[in-house]
Amino acid sequence: MSAIAAATAVLLLTAGCVQTTGGAGGGADRTLTFATSFAIDDLDPAENAIWGVEFGYAELLMRPDRAGDPTPWVLEELTSTGPLTWRMTLPPDASFVNGRPLDAAALAELITFQLADNASFAAALPGATAAATGPHEVVLTTGRPAPNVPALLADESILPVYDSAAYRAHRDSGAPASALVDAGIYTGPYVVESLDSSAARLAPRADHWDGPPALEEVTVRFVPEAAARIQAVQAGEADIALYPSRATLPTLAGRDDVAVVTDEPTGPSLPLFLNQREAPFDDDRVRRAVYAAVDYDAIANEVMQGQFLPATGLYVPSRPWAETTQRTDVAAAERLLDEASWVRTGDGPRTRDGRPLRFSMLTYPEQPDSDAVALALQAQLAELGVGVDIRQVPDIDSVLKTGTGWNSGISSRGFISFGGDYVLPLQTIVRSDGEANFSGIADPELDALVDRVGVELDPAARDDLLRRVQQRIAERGHLAYVGLRRPAVVTSPAWSGYAIEGSNLWVAHDTAPTG
Repeated sequence: MSAIAAATAVLLLTAGCVQTTGGAGGGADRTLTFATSFAIDDLDPAENAIWGVEFGYAELLMRPDRAGDPTPWVLEELTSTGPLTWRMTLPPDASFVNGRPLDAAALAELITFQLADNASFAAALPGATAAATGPHEVVLTTGRPAPNVPALLADESILPVYDSAAYRAHRDSGAPASALVDAGIYTGPYVVESLDSSAARLAPRADHWDGPPALEEVTVRFVPEAAARIQAVQAGEADIALYPSRATLPTLAGRDDVAVVTDEPTGPSLPLFLNQREAPFDDDRVRRAVYAAVDYDAIANEVMQGQFLPATGLYVPSRPWAETTQRTDVAAAERLLDEASWVRTGDGPRTRDGRPLRFSMLTYPEQPDSDAVALALQAQLAELGVGVDIRQVPDIDSVLKTGTGWNSGISSRGFISFGGDYVLPLQTIVRSDGEANFSGIADPELDALVDRVGVELDPAARDDLLRRVQQRIAERGHLAYVGLRRPAVVTSPAWSGYAIEGSNLWVAHDTAPTG
């Protein structure tokens, strides 16, 4: 997207051969079994399409890239022909599993349906329309300049490729979501043959538009406990364990029954949300004090034993617009709390009007790192006389969305989207009306900056706006990240050469054993 310098600029993105999670290897066993913490409930694209993209039975129009510049995936080309128009070209032989061609009519129909049915897509491109302009060509017209279109088309939560007509027919029929296993509505190299509460089992699709995939079978096992996932690999019951606890990874070094595969992070991954709707975080001085009291280096290098990098802001330093907005400053934290009348006598708790400064912190089991980080924060804040009560909840986003009954929470949500977009996370996480504005931020000045970022086509002006957004967020104590997690998986020896795709594309068309 950085190539878009003006409204009249043309961005031509051409398809290439991209290897995302593996390559042709010498392993004789062409099967792959994952152990993951997240269960796939059904194949409904409105609820669970993200899992299809990650595990190989669904695809996207554009492929996410670690550097933030998406490339064509199902599309052959994506061309910006003006400030409001984008031309999309499909390959001539793409089709859904059910046999329907993925032609221009099907794609225009899908985009139109998603704009009406997906609130995030509609909010990102208000007033957008799609029309077939040839057998394999669709023109997307936006209501305002949208330089982030390539990233939106590479976002698993925005526009998974599926047969929207077949899905509408299914939904209108009142059939259960379980019936979608046999509907063949996706285009991926693998097809879900069975799905239950314990696993999904996938078979290769011989007529895939990009040729037969490399594996003979893919199984996704649902294993909630982090230790059990690693044990499954050690016992030969799984090839790759996803979402391992980073604190346990050093204990696996040097073993001959497993391998630990890591990569560099593409962005901070563990935000600490502070609920501004309720005391004590309705006071920005208390919010800023908590963020200043965090020892980011200790979390990365002591608690997580080098499996994290210290979080310095909302983005990784390599982003051209990244600002260092997070620094450990205990003295500043103490001063801010004093100013907010949370006083301390000796080593006792901080109090105001006879009440101690104490708040709850939510974690969740699917991301075991959230518990380790919460315990570290509890100890660090205790040094300032601030009490923290840790509470694990099964579905943290659902609790955070309520806006009441909680003070703080550690989730897993980046400031760069799955597809590399810098606009949509701002709109959803920190804008006043954002659907993931868990903190209850209501800041008109920040809203105005976010709105300007969303339509700015000039890279230099955009970078300046993004810096101002970060500065405003820090000044008001709206948000900070406590974890910059290195991507990591635990594999069997046969999969020790597995390459982690920064966007969680666990299975691609060419994924194969490499050990």
